Amino acid sequence: MPPVGNFLVAVGKAFLGNFLTATTIKAMTLTALAVTGAVVLGSSIFLLSAMTPKMPDLNAMLNRGTNVRSPISSRKLIYGKAKVGGTYVFISEGNNNSDRKYLYMLFAMASHEISSFDRIFIGDEEVTINSSGVVTSPTRYYPNSETRAEFFTDMLGASLTQTLNSKFTTNTDLATTDHFKGMSILQSILTYDQETWVSGIPNISVIVSGKNDIYDPRTGTSGFSQNPALCVANYLMSDLGLGLSTNDIDWTSVTTSANICDELVDLDTTPTTQQKRFVCNGMIDTQNNIKTNIESLLTSMAGFMVVEGGLYRIFAGSYRAPTLTIEEKDLISGYQIQSKNRISEQFNKVVGLYQSEETNFQPTNYPEITNAGYVASDGQVLEKQINLTFTDDSARAQRIAKIYLEKSRRQYQISLAVNLEKFTLSPGDSVMLTLPNLGFNQKVFEVMEYKFGGNMELGLELTLRETSSSVYDWSTSEEQNVTPAPALEPTYNRNVAVPNFSLTQVQEVAEDGSIVELCQVDIVDPVDDPHVNVYLVNQKASTESTYAEISVDREFNT
Repeated sequence: MPPVGNFLVAVGKAFLGNFLTATTIKAMTLTALAVTGAVVLGSSIFLLSAMTPKMPDLNAMLNRGTNVRSPISSRKLIYGKAKVGGTYVFISEGNNNSDRKYLYMLFAMASHEISSFDRIFIGDEEVTINSSGVVTSPTRYYPNSETRAEFFTDMLGASLTQTLNSKFTTNTDLATTDHFKGMSILQSILTYDQETWVSGIPNISVIVSGKNDIYDPRTGTSGFSQNPALCVANYLMSDLGLGLSTNDIDWTSVTTSANICDELVDLDTTPTTQQKRFVCNGMIDTQNNIKTNIESLLTSMAGFMVVEGGLYRIFAGSYRAPTLTIEEKDLISGYQIQSKNRISEQFNKVVGLYQSEETNFQPTNYPEITNAGYVASDGQVLEKQINLTFTDDSARAQRIAKIYLEKSRRQYQISLAVNLEKFTLSPGDSVMLTLPNLGFNQKVFEVMEYKFGGNMELGLELTLRETSSSVYDWSTSEEQNVTPAPALEPTYNRNVAVPNFSLTQVQEVAEDGSIVELCQVDIVDPVDDPHVNVYLVNQKASTESTYAEISVDREFNT
């Protein structure tokens, strides 16, 4: 069977509408977002993920580690570390084995070069391989030095002429020219054994250290990174993302956000330990639109993105100190104020899912974040589900969820026009607003929208939203612990010692009155193993040539 050469479909540049928008003020022009066409952007600068991100597809989380068999499949990008299943690109019995004993399989794990294959799982069980690629642990995969499974992890996607293991080129119709350029490929060989592969071909998954071409403006180098700001910038420049050039990225904002992500935060441990504030670990699937993928990446740092002056600016979730003050004397017209959000836009409780090693990579609920004071004020529980597909740590998930909750509680939104002295403001900046008539004394707001006044008046129309440093406050006392989830499947000890037993010939009277000769099996020394429920005993009379199988319930031992 030839490899499925076109399992990865080419993905063109998708038009994203106005999900990323900001009026370009300084150049007095509007910028096209899509690669083709003159697309006019709107004026809202925040992605949905800046306030209340949309939930990603739950099935995507559930199926992340599952092998896919399809002649045409979406393409995968891995940022940071993730446990993923691959797409079959080749599966065949060996053509030089008359007994058809070996199964040769190739899995495409990512559509790009990766840093490394870190850990391999057969089903839900991690395995160990030796220097020759042979699975040596658990021992049932290597009984009496007989190979049951092999994995070769040297095709990381770096070379355009990757070389297959010689066992593939010798025993299948694959040639050395089948190099799967630009793709990371896991090579696997299974030896047929009915007892080992009871359920047929097993699911194979790998913890992968993903993209290793992520540029860091702080060092001027590219490599593997789990920094969310750097990962977002990389996806924006990816051919499977927006396909931007380096000149399209505001690297100053990326640098600032990357530093915020790398800040150390105390954990609720004794003695106190620390972790980076934000980390990005997960997989992007091109079957989702680019907007959804960017939003999912941004959730890993509770961030948002702005397009300004043709540059894409990336912001991590943190408090930004005000740069200017707006007072009554700065206004050139009146103002409009919204003092309370619609009930659909605010919430007092956040729930959602994340995936991590501590939960056996199952989608698991992180501890809910609830503000009792807000619940009392609202008179009811207002719940919002926010799934964090690129967050693999419970403590981080809780901090991020709290940011989204607190953002939703900032009620004031105000529109006003100011003189051009405030022209230095940019989307995402913070300002202090002093308006005695409203009771505002150096109250902090974020710039959400800005544009020139109607008919090109000498003024700047701003839309501001309330914010506060308290949105980002966190104490170790708020952290809740997560109980590790059980494995998806129990791990069975298949190498159980055979117990002592005895066979006794007995007679019983059948319903018709005839005498029936039977064999009675007595388990003398039952195995003390809760996983053993039934013993299978093969028996035959000395005069018989074939054995018959007897099932003996462990509970009764007879």
